[in-house]
Amino acid sequence: MLHALQKSRQISVIALDRLGDYLALMRIEMKLQGRKIGLQAAGLLASALLFMFAMLFVGLAIIISFWDTGYRSIAAWAVVALYIGGAGVGLAIARKHAGKGTSLTTLREEIKRDVDLVKENL
Repeated sequence: MLHALQKSRQISVIALDRLGDYLALMRIEMKLQGRKIGLQAAGLLASALLFMFAMLFVGLAIIISFWDTGYRSIAAWAVVALYIGGAGVGLAIARKHAGKGTSLTTLREEIKRDVDLVKENL
């Protein structure tokens, strides 16, 4: 019984010592994650804006090409359908990749390693 108490006391000292390391590691990972998310958001925003303008001008080009024909209204509705389809594809891609981000992986691995070490010692 005394041996188990000494072991638990040693483990608690190690855990308290590692707590500062965990906090420092979490701070670093949060900075890296924030920078990564900021760059991704800026890139996605620029891409979405340019894609929106491209789709707008493609739609106008299609409608203008059919302006003097009897297919003007069909061309306009085809452009609307093209926009709705593009929005649906964009939404599907966004939903597919929404849950892929993993944050604080290094911190999780360190904690898991320490928990495994504690389990071995008990």
